[in-house]
Amino acid sequence: MLLIIPRRYEFETTLTPKRVARKLDGELTEFRPTLNVLATGKFMRSHKFESLYYGRREGDKFQVCYHKFKKRDGGETGFFGTFEKSEHGTLIKGKLRKPVMTYVFGIIWTLLTLLSGLVCLSLKQNYGAIACAALFLAGVFFLFWDSKMSYLYAFLDGFPRYEEKSEKDE
Repeated sequence: MLLIIPRRYEFETTLTPKRVARKLDGELTEFRPTLNVLATGKFMRSHKFESLYYGRREGDKFQVCYHKFKKRDGGETGFFGTFEKSEHGTLIKGKLRKPVMTYVFGIIWTLLTLLSGLVCLSLKQNYGAIACAALFLAGVFFLFWDSKMSYLYAFLDGFPRYEEKSEKDE
């Protein structure tokens, strides 16, 4: 599934904010994905033979990403969210999205392939323009293809949910 537009996701858990923070601290391997490709590569190599959830919590803000066994997947989709006290426990809300640098690279890729295609069209090189369009589609597909959404939903579904009881249930 392609993930170009970030998806909102929010739910209410019965845990207190302190317990949510403890659960995040206990289940996440501490690592903040950065622009430093070497640091990300080193982290991925050090956890090459295990699947894990990694991320960081700072106060009431947190991010969760998933690393798959034997993969180098540092620029994958993550959940970027916050938690706050609510009437019945804690409200967790955030977005499932790609890192910002993926979007920046996607814009650069689009501009370069569009410019190349326009140059080819102005020179009446139709095959070159078709090749640029194919490169554009392949780039968007590889940049925004996502197979980690189900793992992130599974992590977030691990929090006990608050469900309202209706009058019929009683």
